[in-house]
Amino acid sequence: MSVITIRLPEKLLRDLNTYAEATHTSRAEYIRRAIERMNTEVKNKERDEHLKKASLRVRKESMIVNKEFSRIEDDPENKN
Repeated sequence: MSVITIRLPEKLLRDLNTYAEATHTSRAEYIRRAIERMNTEVKNKERDEHLKKASLRVRKESMIVNKEFSRIEDDPENKN
């Protein structure tokens, strides 16, 4: 496992100590979990953005297809 050194504002360090103790967790474990949670949050936001962009592309294509179907349905030559 790698080791890192970080500088924290005093209040953040006090809160870290308080909450780590309250959850019966070491400071290192508390920080690891916080980083994992943040990484998951960022990954989920990136996935949501990707899905949103894909959805917009599909929506545009669906509108084109819908127009084509409307034209076919409204065509008096169409006997269906």
